[in-house]
Amino acid sequence: MSRTPDQIEAEIEIARANLAVTLDELVDRVKPANVARRTSEKVRAQFVDSETGSPRMERIAPIAGGVVGLVVLVVLVKRRGGKPARKTGRKK
Repeated sequence: MSRTPDQIEAEIEIARANLAVTLDELVDRVKPANVARRTSEKVRAQFVDSETGSPRMERIAPIAGGVVGLVVLVVLVKRRGGKPARKTGRKK
């Protein structure tokens, strides 16, 4: 089946239009603001029920507990390490 030059030109124009749409979609997909928005939505979906909008306590509680534990650990380490060494009064 042979094609006419007009048919070939029409196919090329269709291919160009499709490529332009694909390129626009790729540019939109990698735009930093859009990447940040999608990432934010993914993180939010982990901690907020999308149907009710209520917080997912089964996911929030362990993280909150971990943060509290980390803060307590940092405070305890600073207290132990922050005290100056006592001088014995001996001279070398």
